[in-house]
Amino acid sequence: MQKSGTRTLLLLVATLALYLLLWQALAALVVLPVYFYGRLIELLSMVLFAALALCTPMRFEEMGIAVPRATLWRSLALGSFVGLCFVGALMLLRLLGGHALSFSWHIAGDISRITYFAVAPFQEVLAKSVMLYSFELVLDKRHPHVANLLAALTFAAFHVAYGIEMMLAAAALSLVTGWIFLKERAVWGCAVAHFCCGFFPLCFDMV
Repeated sequence: MQKSGTRTLLLLVATLALYLLLWQALAALVVLPVYFYGRLIELLSMVLFAALALCTPMRFEEMGIAVPRATLWRSLALGSFVGLCFVGALMLLRLLGGHALSFSWHIAGDISRITYFAVAPFQEVLAKSVMLYSFELVLDKRHPHVANLLAALTFAAFHVAYGIEMMLAAAALSLVTGWIFLKERAVWGCAVAHFCCGFFPLCFDMV
């Protein structure tokens, strides 16, 4: 088990190193819109997932992908609760700050109404079913919260092109969704919370 986790971790580190090298090289040559790097992350993540499928035994139950129906519903309920609490807190802070609330499905920028439905679950599979799970295996499943912290820092590193504030936000989101994952052992509630935290603040023009 630990050997499998180490192999997974090596592939993950190699992917992160490749992304950072590409980011530095491209940034030195040409000015690209920041959303380009988001698409680059997703492309490299698909390559990583394919490499994992070929090089490691992927236990979908332990990775939180294939879960019993009862676990799925508990995970979705917890993820929805966390996501809605986050959005509600942002709305309250905006109102207390004297700003009017407005809602629009039209979002400017790189997060569209269609792709984020797929992007959020995909990123959570990467962050939890790959990153967090591999750190758990390397630590022999003895320190799940340390594994969660390491996964959050790794997830934040993938957001380096977006700046330090986005890296900190990504780390904080990953810690919360990591708690959901460790509690219910399902990635799908994490995806719901991720979607709510990333999508609805833009609808309310909060970022």
